[in-house]
Formats: sequence, structure tokens, C-alpha cells
Amino acid sequence: METSVELLNDESVVFNYTTFLSASCKKRVTLVDALKTLIPAFEISWSSSMPNGMSGSEKLQLQALKVLSTSVSDTNNIIRLLRLARAEHIDELIIRLPYALDEEQLSEIETRACTKIIQLDADGEELRAHLL
Repeated sequence: METSVELLNDESVVFNYTTFLSASCKKRVTLVDALKTLIPAFEISWSSSMPNGMSGSEKLQLQALKVLSTSVSDTNNIIRLLRLARAEHIDELIIRLPYALDEEQLSEIETRACTKIIQLDADGEELRAHLL
């Protein structure tokens, strides 16, 4: 399976949201997936089930496939993704999107994820979040 996460350098991780959406469409929905959609706090329990010895970007990849869902909004998925990345001590997350988010979505993400989002390209399809 193509990965949706790559390590850019020691501090930056790239998350390809397009690849995630593609992989999610191929995944079978389980009862746990339904619970995650209904109870966002359920995502926290996944952190303790991650194998030792994995890098933060590898853990983020696994957790994203378990926690993010195509049945919730892109805004909520990105907020969850940023929280997961922060929990893995990732300093900077670059998110590649298949389309730009509007200003209202970006503002909500910044507020709820407690981070500043910077658009890296003119199309708004690549975002940078500093998670320190």
C-alpha cells in the first residue's frame, strides 16, 4: 500500500491526505470505525496500542488510518491529524490536499487544533502546521 506519510527531514513530516482518502475508500468499516465517528475522544485509546520502536511518522501513518474517517468532515479529520501528530512529538506537519480548504475551515482548524496554518502554494493544496 502506498504510504500517506513521509519524513521530510528531522523535524517535518508530510501527510498526503489524497493518498489517505484513497486508502480509506478501500478499507472495510468496522464497529470500531463507527464508534470513532460517534465518539472523537475514542481516538486517544489508539495511542497506547502502537508498537514500540516505531518512528513518530510511522505511528502517525497507522493512527491516521485508524482514527481518520471519510464519514466526517475534512476539517475534523485535519484537526484529529494535527492532534495525533502533536502526540507523536512531530514539530511540523505538511498536509497535501486534493483541493483547497476555505478560510472558514482553516480558521476552525487553527482554533480547535491550537496551531497556525500556513498555505504553502497558491492553490492552497499544501498546508504547513507548526506543532510546538
